[in-house]
Amino acid sequence: MLINHRMTLVPRTSDPCVKPLACRRSVARLTSLLVMGMSTVLNAQTIEEIVVRGQGGVGAIRLGGVNEAGSRLGLSAFELPASVDIISQQELATKGDYGTLEAVTRSAGVSSSASPGNGGTSISSRGFNGHDSTIYTYDGTRLYIVAGTVSFPADTWTLDRVEVLRGAGSVINGVGAIGTTINYVPKKPMPGEPDFEAMVAAGSFGMRRIAVGGGADLSEDWAYRLDGSVQEEEGFVDRAEENRVVVAGSLLYEPNQDFSMRFSVDYADIDAAPYWGTPLINGSASHDHRKNNYNFGDARVKYEDKWYRAHTEWQLSSNVTFRNDTYFLDVMREWQNLEEYAYNTTTGLIDRAFYLGIIHDEEQLGTRSDFLIESEINGLSNNFSVGFEANQIDLNYLNNFSTGGFGVGDSVPVFGFTAGSLPIATIPTVLDYQTDTKQWAIFADDMLELSDTINLVLGLRYDDIDYDRYDLAIGTSPAAAFTTGFDEITWRVGLVYQPVDSLSFYAQASTAADPVTSPVSISAGNKDWDLTTGEQWELGVKQQFLQGRAEYTLAYFNMKKEDMVTRLPGSAISEQIGQQGSDGIEATLRLNPTDQLSVDFNFASINAEFDEFYSGGVSLAGNRPRNVPEQTTNLWLNYAISPSLQIGGGFRYVDSRFADDANTEEMPEYTVFDASLNWAAGDDMTVTLRVRNLTDEEDYVLAPYVPMQWIFGDPRSYELSLRFGL
Repeated sequence: MLINHRMTLVPRTSDPCVKPLACRRSVARLTSLLVMGMSTVLNAQTIEEIVVRGQGGVGAIRLGGVNEAGSRLGLSAFELPASVDIISQQELATKGDYGTLEAVTRSAGVSSSASPGNGGTSISSRGFNGHDSTIYTYDGTRLYIVAGTVSFPADTWTLDRVEVLRGAGSVINGVGAIGTTINYVPKKPMPGEPDFEAMVAAGSFGMRRIAVGGGADLSEDWAYRLDGSVQEEEGFVDRAEENRVVVAGSLLYEPNQDFSMRFSVDYADIDAAPYWGTPLINGSASHDHRKNNYNFGDARVKYEDKWYRAHTEWQLSSNVTFRNDTYFLDVMREWQNLEEYAYNTTTGLIDRAFYLGIIHDEEQLGTRSDFLIESEINGLSNNFSVGFEANQIDLNYLNNFSTGGFGVGDSVPVFGFTAGSLPIATIPTVLDYQTDTKQWAIFADDMLELSDTINLVLGLRYDDIDYDRYDLAIGTSPAAAFTTGFDEITWRVGLVYQPVDSLSFYAQASTAADPVTSPVSISAGNKDWDLTTGEQWELGVKQQFLQGRAEYTLAYFNMKKEDMVTRLPGSAISEQIGQQGSDGIEATLRLNPTDQLSVDFNFASINAEFDEFYSGGVSLAGNRPRNVPEQTTNLWLNYAISPSLQIGGGFRYVDSRFADDANTEEMPEYTVFDASLNWAAGDDMTVTLRVRNLTDEEDYVLAPYVPMQWIFGDPRSYELSLRFGL
């Protein structure tokens, strides 16, 4: 909602205050002032017309919202010297983005490189691709990656918003964030604000969805929130059924305005589609060919995530707040699949290979504490945060590599084949190795007011990771073990010039560090490598205009990543001499030109290439890294035909990408159009008809799994949903 009456109230797309206790006191004071002011207006009999508009979150003005992905100081986007974004729950609902990947790839410059092997969540941003260059956090807590896989969170129903920080973010959350940081913020109990919401939906390819949620006060000191969703779909591809069950609950204890503690449990059980892509025939795949699933008939991809958290916030004095997050993550992931397929031009058959059975049994126990201190230095305000973080990650990694999984394969016709069954009995999945990872870090953030219009933003972080791996005896192989570790200091320096409240210019320089592989599944072959290091500098401008009806952001960035592992021609030894660079622009525009129309637009143009890199004895200098598009564009329009009827639609465009670093296999560009029709069937109920991939885009390729085996997006589909809320 946006209200115009000589001022603009920013719609609530996120928790507007990093200190909710202090924030609620501020809200109370503001409410009192508004009541006094309204009384004065009424007594003076000078009431003016107030225009109230709702646009379902699309085009909503959000630069004033707090973005915790970019800072622990509670800074708004205007105050951050970085390119950030917030995707609200309203926006997720309006566009029908039920999966987290669907949501984040609508942000500027973010595109999918997802496959079942990475949990269906991998993205490309600012020229860097994959989970080793992206950090995922849940309510500000880092999820450590096993073998390039992230499978949590599973559904957007339990989220309040998604926060995005583009560019180097290691100074906030540690190693592995040169490209992007994604922070998923769950819904939380809101004392004094009881609510209930529910939805049911059904659509093409056997899609069925039901979700409910709500919260209320239990007493003066206690409040709760509980959300859950169930979704099933048969899928466009044969034998690609997917089922997911998601539950999230929180209990808030707040005995007074200076102390609160929130206990939360999240659970996700996913049977993901065991679809690993379509083998190309003469460089393409027909509509019917894409329906074929060349995996085993009983193949499976399963994820189960349990996340327990306790968040404490204690106002020690008027200017000092202590915050702590303690958490335990229990993850079980399993893959049992025949994963690679290729068309044999000689036989006219599909050659199938590599039965891989893999299980991740992972536990992460951690805590993070910090002090937020508000003070003045020579009469200028200063916000300072200093803290400590520690994690213990234990992993049991099971596979069938040593029991014959790589040796399984056969050939089947393109059509009319027998899928076969998993040979688990003869090729078991057994414990291969165990790892013990200990991580700790100290960090500090600061924002110092240099003048009424200029702020200096600083960040510094030191990370230390110790790693023990135990390779267990399999068959006649002896057990082996090794220990390694690495550490890194990262930093950020930024200046923000804000001549007026609605306009800011910024400049920043920052560093980042990426592991050469997942930091909890390092092998003996890469145990001696250092971290790859990255540098970034960025310039940008952010502004709201049209009396708060519109806003835009524009950023230019230049990045460099060094110490990448590569092998010189004629050498049998790999060295950390590789280097990759990227630069580009990102732009966003949100516009509400009338009470009926809203516009949400973003665009990114990136030039990414290897400066020094080798493969197969050949220099790849000047080549573009795999899965990186040069341009991406997103647009969504909403138009209210009447107070009860609204139409919406838009597209996402992704430029062509290469499936390999040698740039010999090019995936086509694609443009996917979506549309929706919303009817308010009463004060509390909305009926939505939605069409995805309206033009049935034939070139809709999400990612390659291996060369000449592409993962295609779904063709045109329809959905009807009913949403109810109090």
